Amino acid sequence: MLAVVQFKPRRGARNANLDKLAALTSQALKAGARLVVLPEMAATGYRFPNPEVVRPMSELPRGATFKVFAALAKEHTAHIVVGFVEDNEGKLFNAAMVITPEGKLEAVYRKRLLYIDDHTWANPGDLPYPVFETPWGKTTLGICMDINDPRFLTHVRKVRPDVVLFPTNWVDENADVHRYWMNQLRGWNGTFVAADRWGDEDGVFFAGRSAIFKAGKAVIEAPVEGDGFYLADLPVKAAVAPPPPVEPAPTE
Repeated sequence: MLAVVQFKPRRGARNANLDKLAALTSQALKAGARLVVLPEMAATGYRFPNPEVVRPMSELPRGATFKVFAALAKEHTAHIVVGFVEDNEGKLFNAAMVITPEGKLEAVYRKRLLYIDDHTWANPGDLPYPVFETPWGKTTLGICMDINDPRFLTHVRKVRPDVVLFPTNWVDENADVHRYWMNQLRGWNGTFVAADRWGDEDGVFFAGRSAIFKAGKAVIEAPVEGDGFYLADLPVKAAVAPPPPVEPAPTE
């Protein structure tokens, strides 16, 4: 099963938020999830006026956030994807990490196309879009505004992944966010796993409605408000059988 975690963080309270996110993730894993996606900047909040305000919550890829979720990934033999604030030699990035079922760091991705609220503190991402294998097939990752970035859309249409993972803090603009996401990805019919936050921050409201889509249709959908995890029991991709061994040619 795949799962999304929907959550409203308390801005600035990273450790307390991590405790709550770990509890929700643990529940999803105990319910059978083997791939869990959490929102963009899941444990920090999102709207920050400058780099110095967010810097105390930034971390290295194998920092506090990794340690919490690596233990869960290893315990339950699952992939976990979670957004965090990365500090790379003093440069801050809106990033997400991919943790393997062995509890190892598979990849780090840095959001390339920044939103208004990212520009106050974050640097544009400079890493390639990760491509890795999960039980559901070839998988890739983008963060929120990346779905508006021609570079990401070209990547999806070129690589043709089976699964796109999408941590997001999608601002509520009184539009059908599901229809918008699917329209952006038109022509691609894989599994789309969107984990969103909900609620408001400084009067800006976020859309909620985390969801898992298959071929453009929502298989499971969260409400506009509320913390929780949501599961979709989608079939794993059949393993490709190795070719039969070649018999040696008979010798005379």
